[in-house]
Amino acid sequence: MLKKLLSRNKPSSERQLDCPSQLLVGDMLSLKYRDSLPLALREQSLEVIKVGTYEFASGSSKEVVLKDAHNQLYFMGIEREDGKLSLCFARKIARQQLLTFIDEDSFAQLWSQNWPELIVENPPSELTDWLSPRYQQSIKEQEAYYYDRDCQGEDLAAAEDGEELRIHECEGSDDHYGLGVEIYEDGTTEIFLQVYCAVDVIEQMWPRNSADSHGD
Repeated sequence: MLKKLLSRNKPSSERQLDCPSQLLVGDMLSLKYRDSLPLALREQSLEVIKVGTYEFASGSSKEVVLKDAHNQLYFMGIEREDGKLSLCFARKIARQQLLTFIDEDSFAQLWSQNWPELIVENPPSELTDWLSPRYQQSIKEQEAYYYDRDCQGEDLAAAEDGEELRIHECEGSDDHYGLGVEIYEDGTTEIFLQVYCAVDVIEQMWPRNSADSHGD
């Protein structure tokens, strides 16, 4: 009996996840059924397979890469503004696919002196709930650095492992959607369809060890 009582009162060494900013590789999270989420993410369990950090002049933000049961990858940016946390779910698509539903000449204007409007026409059904009917460019050539690790709490002023990039962003016809374009030094261009959500779309989070037992 004494052994049981001592065991019961022993502090748990297991990590407690109270905020998505605490997520590490191997952790898992489940999402609620919410209209604000794309259908593919509703009531899904996702595994964290990578953690990274974007550094901007105004500060930094953490990003986790998530994998679903079908090995589809999603990106979840964790942003804090005025003390309030929000999430940005993103799906990466190829430039060639984007240009099947956004005019190529309009898209090229992102790199011009203009601030173009992009109109979405006849998108594929699997992307419909990731897209706004139209977008307006809101950020042009924003300088940033990407770190292939979690940099929370670090002073990045002296860091030398960041990968430099430029970012163009467009806002949807409401505050719910975005379109992000990242251009790296080697010329690689990555395009993301973005959906912004409140943190409460997360149902539950599990640390890696308990996530393993949860899946049993």
